[in-house]
Amino acid sequence: MINRNSAPELQLIDRLDINNYKKTSLSNGVDVYYVDSNQEELIRIELRFRAGRWYEPQQAVSRAVCNLMRKGTIQKSAKQIADIVEFYGAHLDVQSGQDYTSMMIFCLSKHLEKIMPVAEEILLEANFPEEELALFIQKQQQKLRINAQNTDFHANRKFSNVLFGSQHPYGYVVNESTFDALTADTLLQFCRKHYNPGDATIFMAGNITSSTLPLIEKHFGKHKGVGKIIAATDKSIHTAFEHKHFIDKDDSVQSSVRIGTLSIPKTHPDFAELNVLNTAFGGYFGSRLMTNIREDKGYTYGIYSSITHLVHASYFSVETEVGNEVCAAAISEVYKEMDVLKTTLIDDEELTIIKNYMMGGLLRATDGPFNRINVIKNMVMSNLTTEYFDGLAHAIKHVDAERLMELANKYFDYETMKEVICGKKIA
Repeated sequence: MINRNSAPELQLIDRLDINNYKKTSLSNGVDVYYVDSNQEELIRIELRFRAGRWYEPQQAVSRAVCNLMRKGTIQKSAKQIADIVEFYGAHLDVQSGQDYTSMMIFCLSKHLEKIMPVAEEILLEANFPEEELALFIQKQQQKLRINAQNTDFHANRKFSNVLFGSQHPYGYVVNESTFDALTADTLLQFCRKHYNPGDATIFMAGNITSSTLPLIEKHFGKHKGVGKIIAATDKSIHTAFEHKHFIDKDDSVQSSVRIGTLSIPKTHPDFAELNVLNTAFGGYFGSRLMTNIREDKGYTYGIYSSITHLVHASYFSVETEVGNEVCAAAISEVYKEMDVLKTTLIDDEELTIIKNYMMGGLLRATDGPFNRINVIKNMVMSNLTTEYFDGLAHAIKHVDAERLMELANKYFDYETMKEVICGKKIA
């Protein structure tokens, strides 16, 4: 008999069940990872390319190519492409990133054979019409002017610049002249080199039928890759020596604050447990930062910390927007919470809440085929194995307060932290 008056005991898992995916290869050697499910008729296909900022020969080329690939091919105009995709109720997009870019295809399985030729044509024959490039440049420059009114825009740009340097792919910032320097020929050359289907890694999820893999082979399996893709420019990290950086925005009623430093990669032995510490500090709504600076002090609507992983670097950051008059006090409280974690053990009740929250997040991340393929993609593109995710679950379940205090003293190092503030200076 179930006792309806008491909640069931919480059970923490020891490992994640993410091995229920399949892998195959096309005739040209391209790897295909997929999770099939017949619960819905929808299918999602993602082709990942080494075509992000890291591989640019010129700033903003990667972003421009992603935006303009669907704006015309040798055979079709932008309108013709859009009409075909819309007619079949599909979604086809090319998304940019720091290291990788993606062609995303969403459609009903029964319409995949109509969408695949369009996707192949875009990859092989995008021609970057001059009029579309001119319109793109105009829109991007207008967006810059609009965003320049916001403090968070300036803070984010400066923070990346401070961590990585003004010429680094992760650190450079664009301005209007950056876009003026783009040419259709540069975009075309980049596209032909970096968007060959033979150099892709393919991830699929959803209703994968008996005809799906033959369609993938037909459109993406016959193209030979261009070979090893090498980054085009210098990738040396030049972190700013100065710790404090202020951008004056005299007409702003609030300040955007970014605090952080370069951090350890996912493969570091400390990372899984450090992730638990970050969650306690500022990684969820019940964190120390939110409880103090939002709930107690009322300085902000939200404040979070995170550890961001790129292929060639990782960084820790704290982000918030606060009133100009309480900016200094809010920053002081951020460091105060670091000090508390360095000197006082997290109590059992709080640590249990954090562990339950994080374990629930891991379970949600692997729930359903579309979530699961995202985890597989993360694993493959980061050169990880399923043991990495088992290690996350193990760390969440077994890390104790003493270990978290040790990590706080090791990684919350004020000497390495950089502060970026954009707002109105208060005397």
